[in-house]
Amino acid sequence: MENYQRALNYETVVRTLQKADTYCWDLFLQIANECDVKEELPFNLKTYAEIIGVESIALNEVYSKCRAAFERMDPNAMIIDSTSPFWPEDVKGIPFLYLKGDAALLRTMGISVVGTRSPSNRGISLAREVVDSLGESGFTIISGLAKGIDGVAHIEALVKEYKTIGVIGTSICDVYPPAHEKLQKLVAENGLLVSQFAPSRNVERYFFMQRNLLMSQIAHGSFVIEDRDGGGGVKQAQYSEKAGKPVFILRETYDNRTYLWPRKFKDPVIVNLTHNSGSLAKKSLNVAKPSGPKKAIKKKPAEPNPQLELF
Repeated sequence: MENYQRALNYETVVRTLQKADTYCWDLFLQIANECDVKEELPFNLKTYAEIIGVESIALNEVYSKCRAAFERMDPNAMIIDSTSPFWPEDVKGIPFLYLKGDAALLRTMGISVVGTRSPSNRGISLAREVVDSLGESGFTIISGLAKGIDGVAHIEALVKEYKTIGVIGTSICDVYPPAHEKLQKLVAENGLLVSQFAPSRNVERYFFMQRNLLMSQIAHGSFVIEDRDGGGGVKQAQYSEKAGKPVFILRETYDNRTYLWPRKFKDPVIVNLTHNSGSLAKKSLNVAKPSGPKKAIKKKPAEPNPQLELF
């Protein structure tokens, strides 16, 4: 597996120092100037230990633990860095991406569909309609495999055989929430699973917000279905707006005065659900300034989905 040893060696440095990626990556680049970081770390143990300032014995112990964690990876998984042709051009500050599935999906045009973990029945119906409109127009459906809207988006994409990418807040060897184990497996088998976190990382709460940032970087725009003020979907939309990417909000959500967040965006694309309007998806990336004409997506009858128990 390409980049396997480099990623393992790097993660050993991270786990040993318990420092931020930016700090550890700078040290790792220094190590790369002194030895071959594609070799197993114990072959250059003294060099690593001297540069990062730790005892060789302690470093070797951490390496053994990280190696055991990496051995959990599926042999068909991929580890890519910024030199890979599959690397999304907007992804910055991340040394490696861990993939399982069809890496070529990272080169497709994708829109993220995100929202609350506790959607209303109306929100579930709207999420399906949005996914159908995007999927029928050839867009890849990107979401975070969380409970609620994320799960609905992935399930609808899988049922209708649309392209889908799941960006997760754990390693590709782990599952959260546990109830989505089957769904995560289906996304990896029929689409693509993406994580910035190595198998040796202990899951932290803030990983899921980092997941939202990564999702906004991979996607060409973010569609928030339902979410609370300050929710992860809203935060992701803020990342998208900051990067100059369109943020899509349903008209009925925008007009709902119980939410504050929809009107905090400067130029959201307000989406109407109508029977005879053109497809939003075909126009979405032509929006130079989202304050232009209101977009709309075709409304389809809601279909019963026997797989909804997955989320």
